[in-house]
Amino acid sequence: MQTVYRVFEGAREPHRLAVERTAEVLGRGGLALIPTETVYGVAVAVNAFSDAVPQDTSESLPWPRDPQAAVNGAAVPALGTGYRRIFTLKQRELTQTVAWLVDDAEALDRYGVDIPEEARILARRCWPGALTIVVKAAPCVPTFMRAADDTVALRASASPVVQALIRTCGSPLACTSANTHGAPAPASFADVEDRILEGVDVAVDAGETPCRDASTIVSFQHGGLQILRQGALPASEIERVLFDPMQQKGVSDVVESGQPGHGRCLV
Repeated sequence: MQTVYRVFEGAREPHRLAVERTAEVLGRGGLALIPTETVYGVAVAVNAFSDAVPQDTSESLPWPRDPQAAVNGAAVPALGTGYRRIFTLKQRELTQTVAWLVDDAEALDRYGVDIPEEARILARRCWPGALTIVVKAAPCVPTFMRAADDTVALRASASPVVQALIRTCGSPLACTSANTHGAPAPASFADVEDRILEGVDVAVDAGETPCRDASTIVSFQHGGLQILRQGALPASEIERVLFDPMQQKGVSDVVESGQPGHGRCLV
């Protein structure tokens, strides 16, 4: 049975042992169950699979690949690897790519290109928080981790656990909700399905999540603002940040002064 670490999500610095041991597993390409401020997720460290996208399929890869599978024409990690278990556990298609949890707003330019100014405004004002922003993927993003339209979804989480794991791993986390595809996303450790818990290599239990709802997803890939999924951050608050300059300061104040893991679901 995998190890479960229990932490207090309200603490600014989660227990060091839990973070270090979980980061060790992630660094080896393992799969972790982690709390975010929105819902629980299953995650891998991107850098464990980042030497991907070989132009010549005969090129040696640092992770085992599946000769029977490809995404966007690129090699995909083999069955049994942490990345592939995200999809087998969730019972969803490999082409339904996974969002990245990142450290801060500067990640937009590390992992994205041609970033619209509106996306920068939202990242500065609403991150860390319950907002995922879809951007055109930078060359460093593995091809098999990109959507079919060459984009990647990024979010800076307000969870101290997530922030500590990103720092310790030195890597973004590819993370998606810890549920069977189509089932409710778990807002507490107790809500996680047994089969999901049994399928990960390590788990972090932080009790209930503050937001108890998935993040809102936005995109600017086709011009103006598109709300791809309504979640914990209301569309009205996103529009207020973008279109009402008098209200923008209020969002920043919430992000900067709220309790760790709290105050970032609603502005």
